[in-house]
Amino acid sequence: MNWLNYHHLMYFRTIATEGSISKASKKLNVGQSALSVQLKQLENSFNLKLFERRNRQLFLTEAGKSALKYANQIHSLGNELIEVLHNKEHSTQQHLSIGSLDSVPKNLVVKVIENCQKYQNCHITSLDGTGEDLYRQLMAHTLDVVISNHHIVSSTDKSVYTKSIGKYKLGIYASQKYAALTAGFPKSLANQPLILPTTHSKLRHDVEHYFESHKIPVKVIADTQDTTVQKLLALDGQGLIAEPEFAVKSLLREKKLIRVGNLKGVYEEFFLTSTKRVIENKIANHLMKNFEFNRPASEKYIP
Repeated sequence: MNWLNYHHLMYFRTIATEGSISKASKKLNVGQSALSVQLKQLENSFNLKLFERRNRQLFLTEAGKSALKYANQIHSLGNELIEVLHNKEHSTQQHLSIGSLDSVPKNLVVKVIENCQKYQNCHITSLDGTGEDLYRQLMAHTLDVVISNHHIVSSTDKSVYTKSIGKYKLGIYASQKYAALTAGFPKSLANQPLILPTTHSKLRHDVEHYFESHKIPVKVIADTQDTTVQKLLALDGQGLIAEPEFAVKSLLREKKLIRVGNLKGVYEEFFLTSTKRVIENKIANHLMKNFEFNRPASEKYIP
């Protein structure tokens, strides 16, 4: 009977999730040569190649992709076993790991967490990241759910579920110093300082397309995916930002920001993404089936 070497499998998992032996070596504090040897031993035990090398990069083979799915589940079970044996009280809590893009308003993340806690007493870990990084962690099962404002995976990937949780009108907001721009909107925005998401985002593309189609010249003074940074710059009077109203609701209520106007026909949509799992996460399943970010109809985008 062939016995599976747990350490070899976990080393393989780290190499796969980190993307290279050198990165895995640093994370595990294990020499690269030792990792290479143990990976080879694992492949020999399966009599299959788990990686193929192309242009000095490692890519999972079909066998490697299958092995990674099981390695992720075994890793999760191992962590659960440690919790059960060493912290019996904590093990009664379901754990949920949430990832969100920097471009997702933080109050939406809070609403997701509140919904989870209302549904069941649970321990939640929340992380920010890029779409590529969050997708990698989602596929490695180190994240259970990802919150995004665009699709982070291809629609052809049948191992992933994506659900729209809301679609909202986009407005332009600024400090009181820009109050005069409400008259003559949107033409009044010509050559005004704008703070926008970075150029690779769908929202940036949509906003720029709006200005181009309306023949309004724009002056982008800063671009950042972090909505908190955007709002801080707006509060400081540095420029105008494009956000759905719910993202700046409290700042409007406190009169720290004003609505300059709405960008007609431009909206932002938010999504939850999760993956198929051998061992299902009850909280993640609840979110994917039931969660919607409900806001007043005046804020929602109606095609």
